[in-house]
Amino acid sequence: MVDYSKKMAIKTLLQSKESMQVTIGGWAEHLVHKGKICFLTVRDSTGKIQVTAIKTKVAESLWNTMISLKNETVVWIVGELKINPQAPGGKEILPTKVEVLNPIHAPVPVDISGKTPMDEGTVYAFRELTIRMPKVKLPFEVKGIVAQATREFFTKRGFTEIFTPSIVATATEGGATMFPIKFFDQDAFLAQSAQFYKQAAITAHEKVFGILPSFRMEKSRTRKHVAEFWQIECEAAFNDHITIMQVLEDLTTFVVNQTIKKAKDLLEQLDAHPKKLTGKFPRIAFKEAKELCTTFDLPDPVDFNSDFTSPEETALSHHFKTPFFITDWPVSTRGIYYRVNDDDPTISNSFDLLAPKGFVELCTGGQRVHEYDKMVEVVKAQGFSLKSYEWYLNLFKYGMPPHAGFGLGIERLVWWICELDTIKQAIMFPRTVDILRP
Repeated sequence: MVDYSKKMAIKTLLQSKESMQVTIGGWAEHLVHKGKICFLTVRDSTGKIQVTAIKTKVAESLWNTMISLKNETVVWIVGELKINPQAPGGKEILPTKVEVLNPIHAPVPVDISGKTPMDEGTVYAFRELTIRMPKVKLPFEVKGIVAQATREFFTKRGFTEIFTPSIVATATEGGATMFPIKFFDQDAFLAQSAQFYKQAAITAHEKVFGILPSFRMEKSRTRKHVAEFWQIECEAAFNDHITIMQVLEDLTTFVVNQTIKKAKDLLEQLDAHPKKLTGKFPRIAFKEAKELCTTFDLPDPVDFNSDFTSPEETALSHHFKTPFFITDWPVSTRGIYYRVNDDDPTISNSFDLLAPKGFVELCTGGQRVHEYDKMVEVVKAQGFSLKSYEWYLNLFKYGMPPHAGFGLGIERLVWWICELDTIKQAIMFPRTVDILRP
């Protein structure tokens, strides 16, 4: 009977400075059988190690088991850890027991070791297998560290973590990108954001945050678009766009620096070299950013009345060396809940945070409408039914404080920190216009 409590992490063994008896469990990744010597690479979630068997020094049954192992067979191995400078990682295990816990039932259709090049279509067609690949799985571990740092930051600042519905009855960002579903006998949608619910939550907790899913039916095939993603959502009562922008700057600085510290080995394996942040992010108004774009070599003329095009966004991202804010966005480019500036009714009290080095927008946020009459006007102007938004309007009818917030894409943050090619690489099982399975 296998005693699973004795399992040791391969990463720990590779750090050992002396020989000892060890027990490991993992996947047989690569077997080389040369006459009377057999080299087996075993992988677990923490690393890889070589298991070396010499035919004349092991039991015949162990030898036969070793030389018959197929890639991805789940094995349990007991033996002696030895220092061997010639072995990968400088260590090897001389086995006294090799047990197959679960054999494979057919040849593995992809090379989990990563030695064989694989096109993107194959990577996602066999995603249930390719997530085992060392370089593929690393961003997911970084994402876990980002999430931990996020919770640490907000908890220290007195924010309450919330969990909001993913099934909603009304639009938060507009109807064009909504995923319709059937909720028993009613029409419903997958939530585009947690916006309405976190606004409700601040009337109970004042300062809230959550790491929550969002769904957008955008038929875009770009490196930054997916249909399902997660956002670091934040909302705080008695704040405006200026104070909440500082919260976002502090959060980004803390999370990036903590991740660089705690994910040092992971980032080195990804060949990513993010720089620590010191805060004091540059801030540039929308109009000024558009004027700056006219100085770049871009394929199309700059339109001062519309959102930034991808080439404009990329050019701006290369222009700045640190994350930077674009502020004072035109009202026409923002969602229904952003507050209009008191001094200039053509702009909203909102901002975007963008990453440098050619990456994209990380976050959108700003001050919200908090007055009942103004929110009624906004709902009407968008062509929405007041009846459909009755519960939301009640928030403003019965004491909504001035407030502000933001939604920071956690996958976009990981994408930037890890210096990945596309946002899909930051998602274990991405959903796009082309990918629904596995």
